[in-house]
Amino acid sequence: MKPALSNLIESVFDPDRNPITCGELVEELDRHGMAVILILFSVPAALPLPAAGYSTLLSIPLLIIGLRLLAGYDNLWLPARLRQRPFNTARFNRRVVDAMLRLVQVVERFSSPRLIGLVRAPAMRAVIGIIVCALACSMLLPIPGTNTAPAFGIFLIGFSLLEDDGVLLLAGILCSLLAIFISLLIIFFGYKGYVWLKGAVWDLF
Repeated sequence: MKPALSNLIESVFDPDRNPITCGELVEELDRHGMAVILILFSVPAALPLPAAGYSTLLSIPLLIIGLRLLAGYDNLWLPARLRQRPFNTARFNRRVVDAMLRLVQVVERFSSPRLIGLVRAPAMRAVIGIIVCALACSMLLPIPGTNTAPAFGIFLIGFSLLEDDGVLLLAGILCSLLAIFISLLIIFFGYKGYVWLKGAVWDLF
């Protein structure tokens, strides 16, 4: 695993670090680029662990990132009110941090520069921006089943940008579309729709 990324995850989500605001966190991350920011804001919610309320907290910056990508910006900006909000690292215990590191390690093992032209295509930034906005809106919903899959899609997209991996980008887009479909199913048919879909998938296997 790339030491810089693992060390950054350890630093940002250290439960014992001094209290910081969201604005201070943005200043700390901004120099690492948009790909790393996407990874760090999505990876906690992408884990198959109880979300403890941080999915909603992280979805707001992700929504802003998506809008910024659509507008052609490569840096993160937060409104003053959001910058002053505390970023409570006590939500992220050692178990969560270790799980984040393992997930990054697994994806890094299979990632390499492929289809670089697809990743760097100017039009792809707009597509990614739209997808990230849709997934962040899904994460805002206080409904079970609408957090992990969207966050995992954003995580894969962020990792693909970091590694110039077009194959991983396509996988991330596919995962994102599936997550959006699940969210729409839940919105229109309620949680029973999610249970029905889960049962249908299990029946296939």
